[in-house]
Amino acid sequence: MKTILICASIVSVLTIAANAQNANITWQAPTAISGPSDVRTLGNYFASWAPYNQDSFNNGVKGLVVNGTKFRAQTDFQNLNLVNFNNGYTSYNNPNTSDANYNDLMQSAVYNGNADGTPLVMTWGGMVPGHTYQVQFWANDGRGNGRSETLTGGANTSASLVFGNNPGEWIIGTFVCDGTGTETLTISGVGSVNGPYPQLNIIQVRDVTTVPDITWQTPATIAGTSDVSTWGTYFASWAPGDGGANTLPVNGVTFQGNSDLPGFNTTDLDNSYGNYTAPSTPDANYNTLLQYATFANETPSSLTWNGMTPGDTYLVQIWVNDGRNIGETRSGTFTGGANTSSSVLYGSDGSGPGQYVTGTFVANSNATEIISINPFSTGPNPDSQINLLQVRDITLRITSFSVSGTTLNLSAINGAANGPFILLGSADVTKPLSQWTHILTGNFDSGGNLNLSSSVINPAVSRQFYMLSE
Repeated sequence: MKTILICASIVSVLTIAANAQNANITWQAPTAISGPSDVRTLGNYFASWAPYNQDSFNNGVKGLVVNGTKFRAQTDFQNLNLVNFNNGYTSYNNPNTSDANYNDLMQSAVYNGNADGTPLVMTWGGMVPGHTYQVQFWANDGRGNGRSETLTGGANTSASLVFGNNPGEWIIGTFVCDGTGTETLTISGVGSVNGPYPQLNIIQVRDVTTVPDITWQTPATIAGTSDVSTWGTYFASWAPGDGGANTLPVNGVTFQGNSDLPGFNTTDLDNSYGNYTAPSTPDANYNTLLQYATFANETPSSLTWNGMTPGDTYLVQIWVNDGRNIGETRSGTFTGGANTSSSVLYGSDGSGPGQYVTGTFVANSNATEIISINPFSTGPNPDSQINLLQVRDITLRITSFSVSGTTLNLSAINGAANGPFILLGSADVTKPLSQWTHILTGNFDSGGNLNLSSSVINPAVSRQFYMLSE
């Protein structure tokens, strides 16, 4: 239930300011390499690096995948700066886990070959200040030379990772990104019969910021322009791959080929295609937009944006459409916070047009949402895909409020079209909602608007609070 609280005599505003925190990394204890479940999947992937791993390099955008995480020899860390990363080696001992890709990754590393005790220093950027990140780092040698190293982030240094004896170890650290949007990791090697050669086999960083749980509706088959919600106020959209999208309005909504989502970023949605089968709805613009999409090869992908108003309620819609009858059933689920949607069908098996799914959520203090996409296919192409996306602010808003004698005048927007509302009243704002007086009920109009003028004011009461809810 969404509510707006109004006081007939006093209006106050509370502003909360958050102070930036230093990017000190809090380290967990190192853990021995054992199997693919070592690779953590909390939150959403941000970046990775598998230096000198030729198989990962040769596999291109697919990289080498372990437990759903793609490690890249061609790193996707942003604004990466490296000091003393001057040598590589590709024949470290195999840790003999149950996962061939994991074993492959552990046999390659970058290291400081100076043997002078100077550390490796790695700095990257592109993070969101105030977001919480998890860094996971692996070191493996295993040739029996007793090597170890420590990691330092901010003012905190980890316990020693012992990696000279088989198998090596991994470690996790967490930090809150400061106002610079960057982090620096210092790797110091000690205790080797061959000299202090600090090294890095693989690393991943994940955004583990708490984001709102999205309440998903049941996916619906693409049918016509009324699919496109006009509830509330347009916030942003994305029509990937279609440079002319903003000339093709649908149901009064203009989709943007270059997304206008604030702070917009995607992981692995780095391919596009513009010849999917049109869904044959009655609207030419809708059909054209749905022939374009962005997609990612095989592994889970994600998208994120920010700039929302904390406490406001938002609606998100995501469309997928293929329809080429390629002989495989393709689908995807979407996860926001703790909630995952039902499977949204692409229509790639000749069953008809694709589908769209709608979700709602309340923006939290981070003003950020992250949606991960998990694809499925009965064939060889379980690609994440998005054809269209829109976000709308559906927060119930009072646009005007006044009192004239005993008459309360109130206007509101962003109610549910033709949906019901309730006006409650109380002289004591601290009372439980169950003890507020039921003043009147009614319905928003077809546009979700309300213009109310009713004699509900009691002159004998010095102060009265009202609550509008739907």
